[in-house]
Amino acid sequence: MTQLTPDHFEVIDSNKARRHEIKKTNKQKLHDLFIDTNNQLNKLANAYNKASNLDFKNLYKNKWFELVKKQAKRIEILKRI
Repeated sequence: MTQLTPDHFEVIDSNKARRHEIKKTNKQKLHDLFIDTNNQLNKLANAYNKASNLDFKNLYKNKWFELVKKQAKRIEILKRI
């Protein structure tokens, strides 16, 4: 049986701190990605609403849906890390 020493607990605590920092940075990345995506989607939605030409409206709508799909994939990748 292994005898636990104070050094053993320091290693566990430092690993906990590292894991916490990694988790915190991942949450920050997700938050930043959300904010950036939200801004881009709002710009496309505003452009769609201001467009008078039907072709431009379809273009903005398609770009909006492409961006949603792209960002959803990025979020899934970041959640796996």
